[in-house]
Amino acid sequence: MDKTRSDDAKLVGRIVAENRDKQIGSACDDDAVYRAIIAESYPVCHAICRKARSSFLPAIRLLGREQAQAMEIIYAYCRFTDDLADELPAAEARRYLQSWKSMIDRQLGCPFLSSPALDLIFLPGVVTAPRDVLVLASGVAAVVRHYGIPPKYILDVIEGVRQDIDFRPPKNFAELEQYCARVASAVGVACLYIWGFKGREVPSQAHDCGVAFQLTNILRDLREDAERGRIYIPSDELSSFGCEKDAILEGMVTPAWRDLLDFQFERTERFYRSASDLFEFLSDQGRKVFGLMFSTYYALFQKVRRNKHRLFQQKLKLPRWQKIWLLARWSLAPPRSLPLVDGATNSQPPAISPTTG
Repeated sequence: MDKTRSDDAKLVGRIVAENRDKQIGSACDDDAVYRAIIAESYPVCHAICRKARSSFLPAIRLLGREQAQAMEIIYAYCRFTDDLADELPAAEARRYLQSWKSMIDRQLGCPFLSSPALDLIFLPGVVTAPRDVLVLASGVAAVVRHYGIPPKYILDVIEGVRQDIDFRPPKNFAELEQYCARVASAVGVACLYIWGFKGREVPSQAHDCGVAFQLTNILRDLREDAERGRIYIPSDELSSFGCEKDAILEGMVTPAWRDLLDFQFERTERFYRSASDLFEFLSDQGRKVFGLMFSTYYALFQKVRRNKHRLFQQKLKLPRWQKIWLLARWSLAPPRSLPLVDGATNSQPPAISPTTG
């Protein structure tokens, strides 16, 4: 008899908890509740963004206030998640990342619920207080619900960082492209939901844009990543071109490496050409912010390509004057189309292999 009553009590308790979650979840969809969550989380997220000094921040400011705040919250989430892999020892990073994923999972279920104290035991140096971690998670979840962003794209970022922590060199470009999709394309798709886009389906060019941006990062950061024991260029391509990984740390761009880099540049260029079509699917505000991001990254890519002989010696950056010029162009008199230099045309990137290049 006592056991039956105990089971009944547990059942009633579970039903009450489920109804409470539904009620709170419904409240989270209310604009007033959303604004309250954003007002609390934005200062924390803005501080993370300022500390990171991202080249994306000037572009974000081209949006309206509400959209810009949502974008900074998404960027702060990505920055914080990425820092778990780059700033901590592997064993510690794995533990923190799992706690972070648990917190995000819970918040995505209902961003108004407080997380268990256990989730707050991890505190890497990238945030100042336990409360900041929870506030960041709540802000991300609120933005996801408010703009209808599929949670998959937010969680993909965590999976991409997990790949960095447990790094295994990609065997081929298919594996590298999957990694790019998780750490870059997923973020780009989330941004589209904030900016607004035409049609019901996310344009496929959003994936190509993320890949183009991430491939640019990989090429620019070859030496920095090699010092961390990470070589993102696919193993089959390294082998096909006869390239030795040690050459990166030795600062020697050998003839074999020059050929391999040219191959990487050509493939990346093709992704940029396809990604430029995304411009036509965006709202007017979205076009301005995307135009500035795209133009800045494409200019960086061109600089990396022109200076491939220096890639193993230093990290290349755009000069401040060029960033200011691009910002002024897209702020004051944004082009009606997305210009590409070097006679680039819009086309889908074909499948490329080291043998067919």
